[in-house]
Amino acid sequence: RQVGASWATPIVVEAAGKPQVITLAVPWVMAYDATSGAELWRVQALEGEITPSPIFAGGQVIVVSPSSKLIAIKPDGSGDVTKTHVAWTVEEGAPDVTSPVSNGKLLFSVSSGGFLVCFDAKDGKKVWEHDFAVETQASPVIVGDWLLLLTTKGDVVVCEAGRELKEVSRAKLDDAFFASPALANG
Repeated sequence: RQVGASWATPIVVEAAGKPQVITLAVPWVMAYDATSGAELWRVQALEGEITPSPIFAGGQVIVVSPSSKLIAIKPDGSGDVTKTHVAWTVEEGAPDVTSPVSNGKLLFSVSSGGFLVCFDAKDGKKVWEHDFAVETQASPVIVGDWLLLLTTKGDVVVCEAGRELKEVSRAKLDDAFFASPALANG
């Protein structure tokens, strides 16, 4: 492909009646038909060192142009849909390294400095923000109704994944952490 470098992991989503492989590489967000490999659509929206991976939330592909903006894309276009299929763009609270996470209604984004922002996934409006002032390289995860943040020094912060910031608990793990936790079997 004639694109720049990317650290982002592609995802597969079911959208517009077919499985789509969503990839990121400067300057493009590109979707491919998962069966044939044919390009379906593309949006020119990325710059910088692409580290955050895309997510699929509320029927939209959400991508991050690091430290710059969050972009929501309607995944039902064809060809270059830069001018027609960007549902919303937010230029505040975009992470630099971590990927956002969503429960379908709310979208959570944390910077490597520990600044956590909650957005409405439908329109990108900020719901709340909080500065935990901790270093984090791990993407946040959602388990049930809980949002987990794992810091590089092993602190685990658990909050409700809701419209208000409610910290539930904290724990300490004895190691340094730079990767996102994987969850299985509850």
